[in-house]
Amino acid sequence: MGKGKLAKFSDMETFENVFQYTYGVWRESGKPFEKKGQWNTYFGNNNPIVLELGCGKGEYTVAQAEQNADKNYIGVDIKGARMWTGAKQALQKGLKNVAFIRTSIEMISAFFEKGEISEIWLTFPDPQMKKVNKRLTSSTFLRLYQQILATNGTMNLKTDSQFMFTYTDELLKANNIQPIERITDLYASTKANDPVLSIKTYYEQQWLGRGITIKYLAFPLDDRNSFTEPDVEIEFDTYRSFGRDARTILNNGKMNADKKEMSFSEIQNYVRQQLAKYKFKKEPQGLYEPIAYELVEIGGKRLRPAFTLFACQLYCGEVQPALSAALGLEMFHNFTLLHDDIMDNADKRRGKPTVHKVWDENTAILSGDTMMAKAYELIAKTKNKYMPAVLKHFNETVIGVMEGQQYDMNFEKSTKVSINNYMEMIRLKTAVLLAGSLKIGAICGGADKKNANALYDFGIGVGLSFQLCDDILDVYGDTEVFGKNIGGDIVENKKTYLYLKALELAKGTPDEEALINWFSKETFDRDKKIKAVTDIYNRLNVKKATEDEMNRQYEVAVKALEKTTLNDEQKSALVKLANDLLKRES
Repeated sequence: MGKGKLAKFSDMETFENVFQYTYGVWRESGKPFEKKGQWNTYFGNNNPIVLELGCGKGEYTVAQAEQNADKNYIGVDIKGARMWTGAKQALQKGLKNVAFIRTSIEMISAFFEKGEISEIWLTFPDPQMKKVNKRLTSSTFLRLYQQILATNGTMNLKTDSQFMFTYTDELLKANNIQPIERITDLYASTKANDPVLSIKTYYEQQWLGRGITIKYLAFPLDDRNSFTEPDVEIEFDTYRSFGRDARTILNNGKMNADKKEMSFSEIQNYVRQQLAKYKFKKEPQGLYEPIAYELVEIGGKRLRPAFTLFACQLYCGEVQPALSAALGLEMFHNFTLLHDDIMDNADKRRGKPTVHKVWDENTAILSGDTMMAKAYELIAKTKNKYMPAVLKHFNETVIGVMEGQQYDMNFEKSTKVSINNYMEMIRLKTAVLLAGSLKIGAICGGADKKNANALYDFGIGVGLSFQLCDDILDVYGDTEVFGKNIGGDIVENKKTYLYLKALELAKGTPDEEALINWFSKETFDRDKKIKAVTDIYNRLNVKKATEDEMNRQYEVAVKALEKTTLNDEQKSALVKLANDLLKRES
């Protein structure tokens, strides 16, 4: 141990606001902590006590205490050399409502009686991605906090980690705990200037400087007997804390020397970080808040921009040349989803209320139009060398998607739609955007026309397969997994592949008449219609027929890769992406 640390430990022995009571001290003394249940006597008042666990240098504890003289604050950490900083500052500032305990968080119940703590803060804890029981918001720790926290006392989590935020969010859902606050980007939210939430510690400023958004969750903790761990797979963060030698995604989109290229999942996370950094004007809020909600809060897998960056990386070894184009494509994609939801009168998107349901249709239309303008603004930032080709193909993609949307609307009222008509519609509406994302990424990476076109054909095949898979899920999927209410296509009279194949197979039978009848009714019982049409689909086995066509389009996509000059490893990486997208076995 260095002399500096020894000096600090010696100092703290004299600090009246520090209590060093580690497991070793407790085992040696064998005595209970004397101030347990007596903290009001120590502070000389009955004010609420707020606890910060893993307080580090105590910056948050001291800053809160300065702001709120009507509360008492206690910072807890095992690292005494760090704690010395906050403890000394509190003494120098003459703060009488601050104390520190040097101990392990696992021992916290030894220091407080039930109900003695009104609020607990967890500020930037280690997400412990591989060790559930070590996570400070796990069921193990929540049970520990119950022993000291007042019933329905508040838990606060402030974190840079998307993994930690998602895990805690899913844990709350699994236990039917309603958050008091749930913010995915604190400094882009209405709470950005909140006196307490906007306290920035040294490490938080470093996270912000790295372009990482700060998340915040507040929730009540009741006295239930047990907690259920979430049964979900959560993607790991793609970066590590400061001062470690582990991999770090840099702001320029490259990896450091130990890994030159990013995996697809790393690229997806990189896209999320870049989108979270994108700042809209604050006023008028009615225009920009819905955009942020659609783009960040509703979120998504970020497949299209990730395909763009991945394709770029295949040809030049990095993602940066395609970054602005990728973000423009994602902005455009979310614009189409926002307007799609209005046209379909959809109430959910990825499990969350749609923009026009949260606000209203006029607001959603105007915000969507602004997103379209922002998409072109981002595309325009592409390097001059690639700009003409990128802009030309982006325009073709936009027009194709709009044409596909119009065909989709036409088909709702038309009685003469063929399977070929439908395949052309989904090629335009869905596949060209995925294919265009790949082609634009290849162009930005320096690929020649032959390679860019072959990658485009690959994207068309994958996009068609993806839409057919989506059609199947709309009827046979799980609402919680799918993120949308099941049967929406049936309710909206969508002439999907399943419907058209069913008509073909049912020709001349009562099922044909029943299908046509259901899809011509203007008023009906939603659940009854969905069940009746699904029963017909089941009798005709159209799910299997649709899966067969989905697989055929997939094979066409894979064959397109043979026309590229990519090596076998690169081709395999693209095939794996297609398999993952369609949830196929590689």
